Amino acid sequence: MTLEEKIVSSINTYLDSFEKKDLDAIIDLYADDCWIEDPVGTEKKVGKDALREFYQLGIDMGVKGSLESEVRVVGNEAAFAFKIDMESGEGTFSTRPIDSMTFNEDGKITTMRAFWGPRNQGMK
Repeated sequence: MTLEEKIVSSINTYLDSFEKKDLDAIIDLYADDCWIEDPVGTEKKVGKDALREFYQLGIDMGVKGSLESEVRVVGNEAAFAFKIDMESGEGTFSTRPIDSMTFNEDGKITTMRAFWGPRNQGMK
């Protein structure tokens, strides 16, 4: 499998794992020396323990993600637009981020930055 194929597979697994509520599958996609910045401008979460805490919140809220564009891959980097939906007592709340990720040679995510703000979220 080429690096590009590994990257696209990782992104699809990333989104599918929310649907399955599979926290371990999400964390396994990341390299040991990883960090995320979600959203961009907030403090980085560094290492798998910090990521586990962050993603557990999303799983607990019932987050479901789906691609809204094709995955763009250049070298060891990828970007993709997607939609996150979560149900609340008032209906479905959606956020539409664009994630930018870097990957190591094994196809593990080393960094993730999520670009979104108030204009990219709201009730459906």
